[in-house]
Formats: sequence, structure tokens, C-alpha cells
Amino acid sequence: MHPFNDVKKRLFGNQVSIRPACTHDIQSMTGLLGELFTIETDFTPDIRRQRQGLADLMSDPTANILVAVADDKIIGMCTLQSLISTAEGGTVGIVEDLVVSESCRRQGVGEMLLAEIERLARDKHMRRLQLLTNMENQAALNFYAKSEWDKTHMIALRKRFD
Repeated sequence: MHPFNDVKKRLFGNQVSIRPACTHDIQSMTGLLGELFTIETDFTPDIRRQRQGLADLMSDPTANILVAVADDKIIGMCTLQSLISTAEGGTVGIVEDLVVSESCRRQGVGEMLLAEIERLARDKHMRRLQLLTNMENQAALNFYAKSEWDKTHMIALRKRFD
């Protein structure tokens, strides 16, 4: 398996590394999720829920959370969750929370995180990755198109149980 500590790149004058998240990263990651959920109109920041979700992901052996770190500060994160697809006849992955701190965007951090998530998915023999993004967020759509993600004809629907 590819060692995470080898995933390093000099960006904006700093060494940026990608590594698996640890429990002591939860506070920084909830801050990043707060930034993400203020962009995504379908979601509302809720620190308690975000902490619980991150803790649940960390306890799931099939899930992965990666963080991007520069100068000992978490500047980005991305999560990968797996499920079984009858359409694909095997495991697929859901990329759920790709977010880079606003001050560090458009500098290659998102590309680094996404590349590592894609590598993890291949290592796990996942047949496909998918994600949701706001259809009105043109910057995000351009980012994913540049990273060779295709739009589908599917739309997301949801039902909440609170």
C-alpha cells in the first residue's frame, strides 16, 4: 500500500502532506465542515452532528478520512465511504466531504486530496466513485470536470428522519 507520508508537495511556499485523520483532528475538521456547509445550501453547520459523524466514520473500518496538513495545520479534508452497488456488481465509493480551507483554495490541495482518495478506491478495488456537489457551484463543477469526473443523468433525492 502507498505510504501516506510520501504524499507531499510544496504549495504556496509550504510543504503540504496528506495523511489519515486522527481523533485529535476532529475539531479542525468540524471547522472545515462548517465552511463547506455554509457553501452547500442543502446543509446547515451543526458542530455536535459533525463531530458525531466524524467519530462514527473514524470507527468504521471501511471508511477513510484524509487530511491535508501545512505547517501543522489542517487545511483540507476528504472522506471515502463504501457501499455495494448492484449496478456495478461490487463495491463502490462515495466521496463525501471534500473541502479545503477558503484561504488555501485554488492552490492544488483539493487535487492532492482527491488523487489520494482515488488511489485508495483503486487499492480497495472499488468499481466507481461518486459524489454530490451543488449544481449552482460553478467553481466546484469546474474542479471536478478538470479532475475527469463526469456528470450523470441521476439526481439526488433525500428524506430526513430527525
